[in-house]
Amino acid sequence: MTGKGRRSSIDNIEINKDENYLIVSVNPKIYNLDIVYYAAYVLMDRAYAILGGDPEREILVELRPKDNTDLETLGREFNNELLNYAVYMKQSAKNQRLREAILQRVLMTNLAPVEGEEAKDPEGIARPWREKHGKGRKKS
Repeated sequence: MTGKGRRSSIDNIEINKDENYLIVSVNPKIYNLDIVYYAAYVLMDRAYAILGGDPEREILVELRPKDNTDLETLGREFNNELLNYAVYMKQSAKNQRLREAILQRVLMTNLAPVEGEEAKDPEGIARPWREKHGKGRKKS
C-alpha cells in the first residue's frame, strides 16, 4: 500500500486523508470474498469500492466516499457490515434444513388428495361455484 499524502492506520484500516480514501485489509480466513462483496454493496450509495489483493491471503478494499463522510467512520461501518453478513451467512446455513422442511410442507399442503382419500371440507369451500350456486342466472 503505497502512495503520497498524510496517512494513519487504525486496526485493519489505512486512511489517506490527503487523497480522501481508505483501504481496508480483510483476512479471507475470517471473511470470505462473498461477505466482502455484500459489505461493499451495502456502502455503494455512499462510497466507491475497488477490490484487490489475493483472495487466498489478503483482500484489499479501497473505499472513496461520494460525499464528506468521515473516512474512519466509513471504514468502521465497512467492518461492521463484514461482521453483519458473516453472522447472516452463518445463521442462514444453520437454518437451511428448517427452511427446506417448511417449504416442503407448504408445497405438499397444496397437493390434491391422494387417490381414495376424501378431502375434508365441512364448510363446502372447495366446491366449485357453479356446483354450489347453479350454472348461471336466468335472464329476465
